[in-house]
Amino acid sequence: MLRINELRLPIDHAPAALEAAIIRRLGIAPADLLGFTIFKRSHDARRKHELMLIYSIDCEVKNEPQLLQKFRDDSKILPTPDMDYRFVGQAPKDLAQRPLVIGLAPAGFLRR
Repeated sequence: MLRINELRLPIDHAPAALEAAIIRRLGIAPADLLGFTIFKRSHDARRKHELMLIYSIDCEVKNEPQLLQKFRDDSKILPTPDMDYRFVGQAPKDLAQRPLVIGLAPAGFLRR
């Protein structure tokens, strides 16, 4: 999947305008867009007369490796990061000695 960041649309845009903006931003045919989900939606009200919605979109497309190569220098189109939860590691139950934690203060040793 690809993540498109900072996709800007007017606050009163039609629902179909989002899909059209994704297709236009990626420069692909409508059939190449397999699906998309909105990861984040923010409001931009810095200009009083131009209220905008700013989207971060996760989209599934055909030929993803070619698109990633095409946009390799664009910091707003990236592979979707892995958001899976990973359980915290634990010491084995048969550990002979307790682990030793060394540190002072919340961020480690504090010097003055």
